[in-house]
Amino acid sequence: MKRYLLILLVACTGLGSCKKDFLDLLPEGSIPPENYFKNTEEFQQALTGAYVPLRDIANIAFFMDEMRSDNTHYDYNAQDRGGIGYEQLADFMDDAGNSVINTRYAAAFNGISRTNVILDRLETIQFEMAEEDRKKITGEAKALRAHYYFDLIRHFGPVPLHLHEVRTSEQAFRPRSTSDSIYNQIIADFTEAINSLAPPAGFPSYGRFNKGSASTELALVYMTRKQFDLAVPLLQDVTTMGYDLWPAYKDAFNPANESNAMNKESILEVGYKSGTDGQSSQFIYRFLPLTVDLAPIIGFSYNNVNGGWNTPTQDLIDTYEDGDARLPASINILEGRIRSGDTGWLPDKVITDITSYTPPAGTTPKVFVSKYFFPPYTAPGYNTDQNWPVFRFAGVLLWLAESLNESGRPGDALAPLNRVRKRAGLDPVNAGDPGSLRTIIANEQRVELAFENYRWLDLVRTDKAIEVMTTHGEEMKSLYSYLLPGSYNVNANKLIYAIPLREVTLNKLDQNEGY
Repeated sequence: MKRYLLILLVACTGLGSCKKDFLDLLPEGSIPPENYFKNTEEFQQALTGAYVPLRDIANIAFFMDEMRSDNTHYDYNAQDRGGIGYEQLADFMDDAGNSVINTRYAAAFNGISRTNVILDRLETIQFEMAEEDRKKITGEAKALRAHYYFDLIRHFGPVPLHLHEVRTSEQAFRPRSTSDSIYNQIIADFTEAINSLAPPAGFPSYGRFNKGSASTELALVYMTRKQFDLAVPLLQDVTTMGYDLWPAYKDAFNPANESNAMNKESILEVGYKSGTDGQSSQFIYRFLPLTVDLAPIIGFSYNNVNGGWNTPTQDLIDTYEDGDARLPASINILEGRIRSGDTGWLPDKVITDITSYTPPAGTTPKVFVSKYFFPPYTAPGYNTDQNWPVFRFAGVLLWLAESLNESGRPGDALAPLNRVRKRAGLDPVNAGDPGSLRTIIANEQRVELAFENYRWLDLVRTDKAIEVMTTHGEEMKSLYSYLLPGSYNVNANKLIYAIPLREVTLNKLDQNEGY
């Protein structure tokens, strides 16, 4: 096996001052590790490169984390069946050959490999590095490694645990570790990151891991393991670091606000930059409906043949309370029609008030995720600089409410819960027993964090996935005749995905049961 070649991205001058941090980059190049790591700047550039696999994950994660849930579905395309692999993820009919599963697994291990190279080389540097720089680089690298492993274990179960640079084939081919050993390493890495990194010195502060984002994710790790009492102090600490909510919900996703000093809600984002060097995001176009031309709504002609994914379900729409400002900010309707001579459906206009909408005669409305939709666009299709939110302060408040309630403190859970509800224009929740409050908080998380890739993982960690998705599947099959009889066969095996076929074949890994 060839030695791993570290993929580096050369950062902009003054990397630490960049607002988008790992965005201001030049194209990638391959540099052998033995010819690198000669100074602190090269370590910082390598660390920047370790963030890049986050993009590969964020561009496709919604297939596994939203469409797998009761939040979204897809527009069935009978003429073009090239997207059947995506449909199978939503229908619980996926297998080990699925391209999305393979992409996510490979990207996470790519990130782990990059962080391991950095951490190993820090132990053997031949120059004097300032202690502050060493702590920061170590903290970010360990937070990233923990993040990638947390992503892997939640989606694939236990995987091989690599903590050092792979130099030989013997080191590369390792068996799957135990769940406890992986979680113990995740917790250890995040704990060291929290102790090594500083809280935000100013805002915005979302481009790299800091004390706030590392604390947030470690709390989510504890919540996943139902150790809510350990999550509470971490989340409470984050609330003291200067983060805050935008006055309006939609402001949190507007790319025009990314560099705004008032952007205190974003804790961690996956950054993108439009252009021709492979750093742009694509998900906005995937979320827009299938149509032969998006010109009326995006500002230029574009055949959105790859659209129609992550379409909001009626079940989700019905979850929003009357007057919830998050509904028009998150879900809109494209009103359109097929005119004489047209080759397909064409949109006419965007409808933001979907609750009182009645389609005019001759029109066909299509709902879509509007949360990240801020036209007009100028770059060619499938090319935007819209970032992906990983952690927001609103999520921290709701996770704190959940953790307090699950720790036997329902009264204390009301303040963070109602802070989020107030921005949405909803009345406060005044009281409730832990059981009823649990339902309220779960519904609040569902609508507040809709389309941010949490719903499926939340259903799994709260032991609701089989019950909720079985019921949802029955409803979907009653609505859509194209769904096969074997779809939505939701059982314990389907709570995680298959280990990619190439890993089972080449690395001789045991496959997950049921695949």
